Amino acid sequence: MTRSQEPMNPTTRPKLKLGAKQSRVNRRAFLRGAGTVAIGLPFLEGLPERSAWAQNDNPIFSFFIVSAHGVVHDRFWPEMGALTQEGLAASSNATAALANHAANLTLLQGVNYPMRSPTNCGHAQGLCMALTARASQGGGRDAQSTGISADVYIADALGGGEALALYAGNKRNGYIVERLSFNGGGAGQVRPADDNPYGLYQSLTGLVGNDSSASTGTTGSSLADELVLTRTSVNDLIRDELEALLANPALSTEDRARLQQHFDSIRDAEVTMGEIGEACSMAGINTSALEAMQTGFRFDTNGMIEDVVELHMQLVAVAFGCGLHRTVSLQWGDGTDQTRYQVPSNQSLNWPFHHVSHRAPSDGSSGTNPTAEAAHAEVDALRMQTLAAGLDHFAARGLQDRSFVYWSSHVSDGPTHSFQNLPIIIWGNAGGYIKTGGQHLSVEAGMNNMMNTLISAATGTTVEDFGEGNAGQIAELIT
Repeated sequence: MTRSQEPMNPTTRPKLKLGAKQSRVNRRAFLRGAGTVAIGLPFLEGLPERSAWAQNDNPIFSFFIVSAHGVVHDRFWPEMGALTQEGLAASSNATAALANHAANLTLLQGVNYPMRSPTNCGHAQGLCMALTARASQGGGRDAQSTGISADVYIADALGGGEALALYAGNKRNGYIVERLSFNGGGAGQVRPADDNPYGLYQSLTGLVGNDSSASTGTTGSSLADELVLTRTSVNDLIRDELEALLANPALSTEDRARLQQHFDSIRDAEVTMGEIGEACSMAGINTSALEAMQTGFRFDTNGMIEDVVELHMQLVAVAFGCGLHRTVSLQWGDGTDQTRYQVPSNQSLNWPFHHVSHRAPSDGSSGTNPTAEAAHAEVDALRMQTLAAGLDHFAARGLQDRSFVYWSSHVSDGPTHSFQNLPIIIWGNAGGYIKTGGQHLSVEAGMNNMMNTLISAATGTTVEDFGEGNAGQIAELIT
């Protein structure tokens, strides 16, 4: 896969507009009744039975991404204050790659883990705290959380299924692999994460409608294709049944008026479903790369990680557009990541990223190699390009008003493995709960305050006491 793989272009798909807020409709619930006159009929006094259309309750989708090894702060951030597309693009820092998304971004500094610094392996301990906001226990391959992670908490609160855990990295590394998503209990139990994007792709192909721009392998029902892809009206599909019902002598004048008003509203709903139908499609997705992963998937350490991250992000955008998953986590890199990034400054070193982040060719000590620092900054920029490419798919599906994408790193920087001033990027406003409009803020807050804010946004219920630390949310992030 290359960066030339274009995401769905909203200029050629008029129902999808970047920045346009989409209404929330449960497409599958709507389609289940299609073909019968029982599609959401209003209560008709002259008929003995009443049916109802189960409409969704404006779901908010949450995506947590945590990468490895921190950032080079003085080459990562733009100036504090308001963000504009032009200003961010003109910046020489890594986040310049996110310029097209400036209006939907919040860049945040000043959030700290409950542990101030590592007491063992900072990589493992940081991962264990990243979504739990609780001090970790142990270290290295034996590190564990001391509580549930935010993604699992959200899934439990919504009662709609498990949180999906994804992974981009080399599980054969065999040292610090999955350490991001944790079930509850006395000590949080790490959850296995899927490293092959084909698994999520396969689960989506039976749900996504037919699309001429992608080979999904399967199609939705023929009725779904008619409704969503050709915009055929439910009223037209069941015209005979409607006419027979309207002719029923048991209906009063008020019933007839009520019924006509109801089916006029169905046409309005179909416009919204057209938008959701296009959001729930494989348009712009690199299906050829995904299908190549069906058999013989084997991770390599020569840059494959960025392609895997982008594929995961593409598919999560589709999953959210289809309403298949409500909350997802993605671990971006192993605890001691061995990826050899082919960035310019690493050409002479050829160090794995873990060593680059340490500024020394060592797993156990840190140095001051300036070439390695430059290489780390270049990796930061490359990762922001990957993040931007993934966000293109969320934006093209109108998810900026129905979700948030949270990105951070499991430590603040490489050499010190600091747990203070973690880099955080938030995209989307979660139905208006999160203040965006493009801003770069500095706050004084704990990771528990960060997770309280995001959990509240995702669940619609105020949460003040997740994790450990001073209770409350981050007021600067809330509208």
